[in-house]
Formats: sequence, structure tokens, C-alpha cells
Amino acid sequence: MRRVFYALSLVLVLFSSSGISPVKARQKETITRADFSGDVICLPGVYLTTPDSCLPVGPSSVLTQMAKDGVVYPIPSLPVSKPPISLNDVPYKYAKITSPSAPLYGSPAQGDARAATYFLKGATRYISYSTFTETDLGRYFLSSSGLWVDGGDLARAAPPVFQGVVVHGTPKTQFGWILTNGKPRTEPDFSAPEVKRELTPGEFYAISGTKKVGDTLWVMIGLGEWIEDRIIGRVIPTTVTPKGVDNGRWIDINLEEQSLSVYENSRMVFATLVSTGTKPFYTRPGLFKIYEKKEKETMSGDFSGDKSGYYYLEDVPWTMYFDRLRALHGAYWHARFGYDASHGCVNLSLGDSHWLYDWAKTGDYVYVYDPSGQTPTDPKFYTDGGA
Repeated sequence: MRRVFYALSLVLVLFSSSGISPVKARQKETITRADFSGDVICLPGVYLTTPDSCLPVGPSSVLTQMAKDGVVYPIPSLPVSKPPISLNDVPYKYAKITSPSAPLYGSPAQGDARAATYFLKGATRYISYSTFTETDLGRYFLSSSGLWVDGGDLARAAPPVFQGVVVHGTPKTQFGWILTNGKPRTEPDFSAPEVKRELTPGEFYAISGTKKVGDTLWVMIGLGEWIEDRIIGRVIPTTVTPKGVDNGRWIDINLEEQSLSVYENSRMVFATLVSTGTKPFYTRPGLFKIYEKKEKETMSGDFSGDKSGYYYLEDVPWTMYFDRLRALHGAYWHARFGYDASHGCVNLSLGDSHWLYDWAKTGDYVYVYDPSGQTPTDPKFYTDGGA
């Protein structure tokens, strides 16, 4: 009796949530024997072929249509957990150079004396400092280069905190993080009503299905909740080992989704969002191997030709080189994970890069690909790369 009551309750709930009115099994005036295979309404479920013993109507018709559209419901639970927050800790303090050109002093006592060295102009210049001192001329910071910088030329920086998930077995469904504010719609259609709740960046969702409507890919994050693919960074699990990987260990980088997942024994063990190379400094698709690991690295370069694109970054943590100067590493100077933003490297949050550095071994595979086909694949297109 309890099972019957539960089934009838579920039928009513699904009817009301789907907007479908209950169907009377004996509406002889509008439904003939040829219209159905039985007189009893089927228990809610997916019926890809018409059963002989019951009517697959109401919630069953909704669930069956969802299954035909490739939508999984209910959404399978994700075997994930949060990594330790302590992974975000680094033994460095960072400051951004804000002056167009900042003098470098051999000691804070030099004060306003003319320095022999200056930082080049550029939008992305950061130092890592161990200490600072107060003088009659102001506060000076000791950078990891061993030179002092006037505090008036700096703004102390707080690295962003974002972390992916530890995965305990390859999930059966896609999942992802919201990238920007937005509201779901009740159907995969711009004319459909909006759901009365706001999505915020960083929210994590299992994905029950996707649907392409015109030029827009829609993603279902809940029953009657559809969002555009552009506002979510997706991880798309795979059970297929990339060609050339012979040990079951690889780092999987999806350039279209700006996501990274890690596989061990051909099972997913970690996933997160990243920032890869922005046009024209793409991260090169292909299969590579980590050839060097460094706990910290100072990176600098210029890709503009006129020094306007100069960057200088001290003590970049948890660096793993895999394609010339392209590396996986922590990024403390931005929080655009889920969007392309680098000069060819794969930027991760500090916590995620730390997790990956601890897991990765020299010789592990890095598989980079772009499902959209928008990233050039000709090796002649690519220079050495950078941060």
C-alpha cells in the first residue's frame, strides 16, 4: 500500500512540475483503444517502446521525451569532494607594479638616487617580496630578485581563491562552474520565461543534458532550468584514452570549455577551470609530456614587438613545462579561470596548480584539444609561448 501511495504521489508531483494535466484513463469519447496499449497509467519512467500493459502518459511522456533528447533525469550524483583549502597557501607575498616605470634599488638607503635598472612598461608586472622596511624616504619592498622597490610604485595583491574538485571515479554526466551572472530559462529558448533566481560565478552544477537550438548550445542544470553554454565552464568526462597515452595517466585540457581534468588508471581524479592562450598566443593542441617541474619560476617576455605587451612575474608557483616554454602553473595575477587569458601557458588557481604539481610526474602526458576546431593546429604557427 505504501508503494502505491508513493507512486501516485510522484505522478502528481511530476504532473504539476511539468505543467501537464492528468489524463483520465477512460476518456472513451476522445481516446480510442488504438490510442493506447492498456487501461492503467504506467509508473513514471522512460518508455522508448510502447508497453502493452499500461499507458505511458503524463510524467512518463515527459521523461521519455527527455531521454530521446539525451537528457538524463534524475541527474546522477557526482562522486566529487573539495580539495584542502590549505593548497592555496604559498610562501610568497605579491605586489603589482603600478608605475609606468619603477626604479630598482640595490638598497633602500639609495632612496631617490638615480637607479641603474628600471622595470619595463607593461600591464602585467608583479614582484614577490619577502620583507619591507621603513626609511625617511618611505617604505621599500625587497623583491625576490634581491632589489628594492619603492612602495609608492606598488600595490599589494591578494591572489584569487578558486578550487576545482577531487573526483572519486569518472562521473556519468557532465558538470561545471558558472562563469558569469545570469538566470536559467524554463526551456532551451530565449523566448522562454526566466526562472526567478540568479546564478552567480563559481556555483557548481551537475549537467543532465545539452541541446543545440540554432547557433546556441543550451545546458540543463536542473528540471526546467536551461542556461546558455557561454555562462558555464563544462567538464566533459571521457572513457576513451587519448591515442599515444600508454600508462593511463594524463592531463586533459579542453580549450573550448577552458577546463582541465586529470586521469589516473584511465579514471578521472580531478577537474577544474583554467585559462589558456588567448588569440594569437594560443595553447597548442596536441599530445605532450611534462619535461620539467619547478616549485617556482620567474617569467618575463614581450609578444608585442614594441615592449607594450611586456610582462614580468616573480615566483610563479607550481610550474610544469610541457611544450617549449608553455607550462601548467599557478596564476596569482588574475581570476579569469574559464576564459582564455594567457600567452600560451595553462593558468590554474594557486590551489589547483598545487594539487596538480603534487600529483604530476615528469613524463606524464598532457593532452590539449579544441572540440570547436577554432584553434590552429599547424606547428609552424606556434612560437615558444609564455605565461
